[in-house]
Amino acid sequence: MTRLYTKVDGSFLYAFIAICASIRGWIYCRPTVVVDGCFLKSTYRGTIITASTQDAEGKILPLAYAIVDTENDASWEWFFVQFKETYGQREGMCIVLDKHDGIWRATSIVYPEVPHYACMFHLWNNIKTNFRKSQKQIKEVYFALARSYTVEEFNRHMAELEAIDSRVKIYMIDIRYDKWSRAHSKANITMVSNIAESVNAATKHARDLLVVNLLDFMTTLIQKWNYTNRKDAVESFMKIGVKYEKILAYNTILSQTMAVCIFRIIKTLHVL
Repeated sequence: MTRLYTKVDGSFLYAFIAICASIRGWIYCRPTVVVDGCFLKSTYRGTIITASTQDAEGKILPLAYAIVDTENDASWEWFFVQFKETYGQREGMCIVLDKHDGIWRATSIVYPEVPHYACMFHLWNNIKTNFRKSQKQIKEVYFALARSYTVEEFNRHMAELEAIDSRVKIYMIDIRYDKWSRAHSKANITMVSNIAESVNAATKHARDLLVVNLLDFMTTLIQKWNYTNRKDAVESFMKIGVKYEKILAYNTILSQTMAVCIFRIIKTLHVL
């Protein structure tokens, strides 16, 4: 599907593209959409917006991409309107994005009932910028915080973070724990990862191209990824996919080296 938006004089302003394979594959993927925007480096500048997800095997599936003039409220809202017309809304759906005010406002307008979260990697980049002196000390603790499964585990790591730099805790509270913490979120955001960064890395050199050439590059890139992923899936004899089969095999080997300790619990009965 292709959507173009032009000014009154007919000049180009926005373009939105979602290829058929992505539209058909969306219902078989995780209901998490990772959205990001990157500046273009060509003569006419502009911004490329991408929306991606992961399939059942953990492979990236780009859902849509767009070219807009700049990251502002109007362009973000236009993008999400086109996205919703194309993909609709699924049960359990959530949107992971950069902490850009325009994106947050647009998602609240177009997808008011869909929870949206701050990408842990984008948030980490903001922390590195704001707290340069302590970033090396807090990096490991921060990612442990974001990935914690229980509130108890989260609180333990937050105490470690506060001991290193209490200002970071205040910064995280202002963002709200439920927007970036797995333990506090209401939706399943186990997929919050650097999907956007992976897509950005693949399109880094193409951002020098003119708009038409960039759109052609994106279409070709997605087709190549889809072909490779489909080929790997067809040729695989594993039931859960190569990626997760390797993880399972690795953890199985690790478990065989573990010692099992049995503790006897003695209850003392107090007779009154």
